[in-house]
Amino acid sequence: MGSLARTAGAVGAAVLAGAALAMTQSPAQAAKKQVSVPCSSPALAAAITAANTTSATLLLAANCTYNVVVPATAADALPIITGNVRLVGGPSTSIRRDPAAVGVRLLEVAVAGTLRIDGIFLLNGASATTGGAIANAGALTLNQVTASGNTAVTSGGAVDNAVTGRALIFRTVINNNTATAGPGGAVNNAGSLTFQESRATANNSISAATGGGGINTTVGATSRVLQSTIDRNTTTGSGGGLRNLGTKIVDHTLTELNAAAVSGGGIFNAGTVTHTTSTTRNNTPNNCFPLGTIPGCTG
Repeated sequence: MGSLARTAGAVGAAVLAGAALAMTQSPAQAAKKQVSVPCSSPALAAAITAANTTSATLLLAANCTYNVVVPATAADALPIITGNVRLVGGPSTSIRRDPAAVGVRLLEVAVAGTLRIDGIFLLNGASATTGGAIANAGALTLNQVTASGNTAVTSGGAVDNAVTGRALIFRTVINNNTATAGPGGAVNNAGSLTFQESRATANNSISAATGGGGINTTVGATSRVLQSTIDRNTTTGSGGGLRNLGTKIVDHTLTELNAAAVSGGGIFNAGTVTHTTSTTRNNTPNNCFPLGTIPGCTG
């Protein structure tokens, strides 16, 4: 990211402190029991069901693909997260919907649920509604995760964060996901989202009426995009990289090489955008739209 990457280290102490607090486990989380899960998708489903009632850190097998053939519910590959669950993988741990299986998302977090995922690939989810990889209505943390090749029809090709949702996406790559008939090719946010030190690349929103090939923020929602890269995302609507109808804070972030068929190749704004120490460039047909509504973004 050139000069942008060099300036990332100058982010205010308050931002860094907030991120550190968000990523730090509470004493209750640290005390959760640890359960090793063998390389078997039925074993993982059973472990999640148990963790929903007891709270646990599930240690997934390294160099393993948890390939889900028979989904847990009509909409989800694995049981819905209703308790306090942490999934830890690596190296080379994946959760994947088998291509021959029915179209289901990988994971769903209920309003009262808390899910943290560390070091896992989330692959090939396919939701008929929201969130191809994850639909979150509770508390979600993704740390060093890759979400790729997921699709959702309604919104959120990889992640859909509901009105009640609180999501932190940290040091994560979200690439090649698609919202096939709605907003948010990578992420759709209707609640509170922090997207930090992460990358949304080559995602697509196929919706002329909406858009947000990378990250879409709905009315009343707040998205913080910090020290991140938003690149090569596309939409048939507006906001190739970022689409905002609520409040969006873009800080120390590079938004480039995104494309929108309508307007706002880089950022489309119909709410409030703060664009600080960031670079938005080389987007099609323009960087920001409407012109003049995003201080610090031109062209």
